[in-house]
Amino acid sequence: MKRGPKPKAPSEKLATGTLRPFRDALKTEIIVPGDPPIAPDYLTPGAIDVWHENVGRVMAAGVTELDSDLFARYCSTEALVRQAFKAGGDPPPAAYLTLLRQYAELLGIAGRKSRVGKVADDPTKTSNPFKRLGGR
Repeated sequence: MKRGPKPKAPSEKLATGTLRPFRDALKTEIIVPGDPPIAPDYLTPGAIDVWHENVGRVMAAGVTELDSDLFARYCSTEALVRQAFKAGGDPPPAAYLTLLRQYAELLGIAGRKSRVGKVADDPTKTSNPFKRLGGR
């Protein structure tokens, strides 16, 4: 790797006014989508309702377009569990409930513990476990 400052992306150079089309036009940049999740076509009406109820929560937890499939699976499973509970007969299988909890943890909407690595709003917790050692 070369020493010195790393090259800037063409969009960043364009924003600062230092873009040179004859030199920077051949460079490409990878754009990571930060858009909201996109609902797939295969969702059932019950899963679409779950999608609309939870899309704000998952976006606040940091879910983007890249996680659309995982969020769609969560919504489909949640719709099946709700349907089983509404039927009034047997409860849904325990595997469904476990899978639903795992999906919610991955999406960051399963409660405080699912956001441990993402949210640092507790002032008593330090991000550096070796901070107390000082400069020995």
